[in-house]
Amino acid sequence: MKYFALVDCDNFYVSCERLFNPSLLGRAVIVLSNNDGCVVARSQEAKKLGIAMGAPYFQIKQLCERLKVAVYSSNYALYGDLSQRVVHILGSIAEDIEIYSIDEAFLTFSSKSPQELLEICREIRRKIKKWVGITVSIGIAPTKTLAKVATSIAKKNGQGIYGIGSKPEMILKNFPVEDVWGVGSSTRTKLAARGITTAWEFQMQDPLSIRKMMGVVGERMLWELRGVSCLPLERVAAKKSISKSRSFGKTLTVQTDISEALSTYVNTACIKLRQQKSCTQAICVYLELAIDYSANTPYTGPRQHSTVIPFDFPTNDTPQIINAAKRGLTYLFREGLRYKKCGVVLLDLMPEARVAPDLFSNKIDKKRQQVAEVFDNLNSRFGKNTLFYGAMGVNPHWKMRRKENFKSDSSWDGLPIVKA
Repeated sequence: MKYFALVDCDNFYVSCERLFNPSLLGRAVIVLSNNDGCVVARSQEAKKLGIAMGAPYFQIKQLCERLKVAVYSSNYALYGDLSQRVVHILGSIAEDIEIYSIDEAFLTFSSKSPQELLEICREIRRKIKKWVGITVSIGIAPTKTLAKVATSIAKKNGQGIYGIGSKPEMILKNFPVEDVWGVGSSTRTKLAARGITTAWEFQMQDPLSIRKMMGVVGERMLWELRGVSCLPLERVAAKKSISKSRSFGKTLTVQTDISEALSTYVNTACIKLRQQKSCTQAICVYLELAIDYSANTPYTGPRQHSTVIPFDFPTNDTPQIINAAKRGLTYLFREGLRYKKCGVVLLDLMPEARVAPDLFSNKIDKKRQQVAEVFDNLNSRFGKNTLFYGAMGVNPHWKMRRKENFKSDSSWDGLPIVKA
């Protein structure tokens, strides 16, 4: 019989911060989103204080100061690095793996007894704790949806591992339907109107009636709760588009500032483009306005403006794509308006190996490819933006707002080095 195991890193962002700052152990800790806007991660201690996920920081600021809650800006470079280390360990143990999110992954195992699976999961937890330094919870079940249920129980049972067999009746009778993977607030309201409050009551419904109410996704959910696997692992495939955007640290009115931001986003997107060995055939550039609705004559036009610029030949050359983004910015930018966000989307991606020259276009420049390879390797070896394009700005002031006392010192570069 085939089993799924869901490995979920416990309070992942907080665990990453604690890894580099052990004094945070036992303290209430929260991590904030871009521009320190709202809560995106909480320690168990912070949850007990009633701090909600997604709570705007300005609403809980006084509470955090009064109760001495440790507050950190998000450090996505660190979180991504530790996530990759966890995935590397999982990939060396599991038969197959699906990376579901930065802190979750589904594994599959076949021809294993329940006892063997428990031993494997104990080994996974031990290795991740020893080699990475964070704890994980693992749920084991015949389907992905039941594995999600099992993981939520594993987080609370003190063992960190929980398995659901082929007869999950007792578990599902006590499991709220709103906590089932895929049930949103609107679906919960519909189910409540029919008297369905637990996962057991949901899976006992007629599949056709659930399909009429929730579509094929709802019916799959029902069968998954019954132990019938309908959701196989999804292999990581090359992306068909790559996007990069972020809000500015403050509203911008000068075109050169926005140009630096766009160039930075293009550079990041191009690194991902070359990593999956693809080329883009067009780029979409968009700007989002900061609208003051309290003004006497508020702006009434569209909030977001965009344009698409095609390339004569598929490319993954960063300078060429930056130049195209700048042309798009020149077309979109309007003097006198205030902008709060911009972004780029690389469109119509195709494998680099399938790019063939034609009579009217030049082939890929091998020398420029070699330069890009050296550029990527040096930045990978010595740190992000060791080398960067001048178009990205030397000292950009448009970046995300981060309050100085929230900045995280968590990084590999900040660790002391012991020399023999």
